Amino acid sequence: MYLSIIHGITKTKPMKGEHFDSVREWWENRTEIKDADTDTFKSKCYTAAEIAEGNYNLDLCGYPHEEEEILPPKELIQQYQEKRSSLNADIDRILAKITGILGIEEDGE
Repeated sequence: MYLSIIHGITKTKPMKGEHFDSVREWWENRTEIKDADTDTFKSKCYTAAEIAEGNYNLDLCGYPHEEEEILPPKELIQQYQEKRSSLNADIDRILAKITGILGIEEDGE
């Protein structure tokens, strides 16, 4: 489809009608397109009954999307501090190995 060329579209190289030729071709013969990377569809036909059963939610192809977890400020800060402590411990361990290999004495900070 046209998405394969979308990266070549810029302000100075605008989108042209021919960029949609593959979309127009698909539109005339609408077939299901299964995503090769996931178990979802890029294109799929649904009956009116299937749409009604899904409470008229038109996001039926199941495009993968990440939901962001929004934590309360106190939990977010605690999680950040835990992660920072873990990373600092990893950095200290690696620096100790490097200084040991190089024979450099560490400062006792």
